[in-house]
Formats: sequence, structure tokens, C-alpha cells
Amino acid sequence: MDTFEILSYADHRVGAVLTGKAAAEELQNDLLNSHLVQHEHLQLVNPYDKGADKKLEPKSESRLAKNMLNWHLYLGSMGVILGFLIAGLLVSYGPAFTQANPYLTFIALLSPGLFLGLFASGLISLRPDKDAFNQAVMNKIAEGKWLLIIKTNNEAHRSKLMSFFKNSTKADVLS
Repeated sequence: MDTFEILSYADHRVGAVLTGKAAAEELQNDLLNSHLVQHEHLQLVNPYDKGADKKLEPKSESRLAKNMLNWHLYLGSMGVILGFLIAGLLVSYGPAFTQANPYLTFIALLSPGLFLGLFASGLISLRPDKDAFNQAVMNKIAEGKWLLIIKTNNEAHRSKLMSFFKNSTKADVLS
């Protein structure tokens, strides 16, 4: 088998970059024979596959949309509640201007509370931690490389995989 490169990022996926199908299948068999991973956690992506991006994030559209909606509803409402509580305190105990103008105080604090809650939910739901791995995989596919993507269960499993690759004299590990 030729030497191969390992892509490993923080999202519990490991990618082995290989030059051909035979090398990818040989590595896949080595991993299965070592009983380190199960067949359903392995995914072979070839450079000629037009749907490679779908293999990286299968069924993600509906799950991602639902996740984003939940975060926006939750943090948006938390922002409104926080704005409401702060406005209530200012109207009750605040400066004379806020006590004399309760409607303006509530409007002035509910709007930024909603905006900050929605902004924070956007940051959380976009999951930039997955983008680095996906971008690296797509770059390797564009170079004509084959990839064996291993989905790990947790950090301990990922560490076992990385030590398996480090003990292999054929791997060039990039973290």
C-alpha cells in the first residue's frame, strides 16, 4: 500500500487520504480486521463521485434546519426575556427617565435582547467546527484523491484510531 495522509479535526471524524481505490480498500480491510471500527462507521469517497458533499453530511438539511430553528427560538426568547427583565428593573428602580417612559424603555431593551439572542443562536447553530474537515476533504477530492472517512464515537475512539495510524509506517498524520 502507498503512504497515505490522515486528516483529523475536532469533530470526531478521521479521514485517510489515499491515491487509489486499491489502497483505500486495503486500508478499509486493515481497519475492519483490527476490529477498531465497524463497517457502518466507514465511508469510502472517490474523486469521481458527484455527490461527495452529500456523503459528508448525509440527511443534514432537515436535521440542520430543525436544529437552527430550535436554537433561534430558544435563544431569541431568552434574549427577549432578559431584555424584559432588565427593562422591568429599570422602570421600577432605574433613573427618572426610564421610570417616566416605561414603553420606550421596554422597546429599547426588548429589541436588542431579541437581536443578541438570534445572533448568538446563529453562531451556535452554524457549527463551524465541521467546516474545516469538510473543506479539507473536498480539497483532496478535487486533487483526485480517494478518502476513507471514519466516524468515531468519542474522543477515546478517535485517539485509538490515531495511534493505529501513527503505528503504521505508511501514514502521514496531519492534525
